[in-house]
Amino acid sequence: MAIITLEYDFRNTQAQKTIEHILSLGLFKPAKMGKEETIAEKRKKLDSELKNYTVDLSNFKFNREEANIYD
Repeated sequence: MAIITLEYDFRNTQAQKTIEHILSLGLFKPAKMGKEETIAEKRKKLDSELKNYTVDLSNFKFNREEANIYD
């Protein structure tokens, strides 16, 4: 058994009809894909990975005069 991965514009109706036709022949079947992560799950995973690298900026004061010195 071999797996073919296709990349196409899912809004293109001609591409959708072509894939539906190929699947309707019965010679091919779509592979079972793993569950795709939601944005909330991705954010939670990223937060847990980055929590050791956070910097406390609660007392930070921006000094515009100091920022404009280009020496």
